[in-house]
Amino acid sequence: MRVRLWLPLILALVASPVAAAEPPCPLDIATCVARYQLMRERPWLGVAVDRDSLGAFHIVSVTPGAPAEAAGMKSGDVLQSISEKPPADWFAGRASWKAGDHSPIVVLRDGHERTLQMRDQVIPEDVLAKIIGTHIIEGHLAYMHHDPTSEQIENH
Repeated sequence: MRVRLWLPLILALVASPVAAAEPPCPLDIATCVARYQLMRERPWLGVAVDRDSLGAFHIVSVTPGAPAEAAGMKSGDVLQSISEKPPADWFAGRASWKAGDHSPIVVLRDGHERTLQMRDQVIPEDVLAKIIGTHIIEGHLAYMHHDPTSEQIENH
């Protein structure tokens, strides 16, 4: 009896598409992975950001153990500058950085500017793998719909 009650629920969950937390990625998967691989060559901050309508970078979350956490960044901070550059320029990549260097980060917190010191480091492989995997699932695979009826028509 219990199997009959749970079966429709399980079938409904399996048949529904994956819920994506991010919008569809405009790039093909190979190009996307290649772009993520470039993260190995850039310093890692370890934050999730959200840009507002004015272009400000709001810290949504800080990765535990990341350079940003060690520097004292908190969710809710607004990035003003990193290494004396606008955040957009810094995120675009840095050609001449070395792991172990220190970068000043200016954030706006509770209406006051604060200068923090971040130690530059590369992104750990496990963190990069998780970021890539999550993006591939949520930004690509979640939007691929399989229609078994069209496959049946083609096979007959």
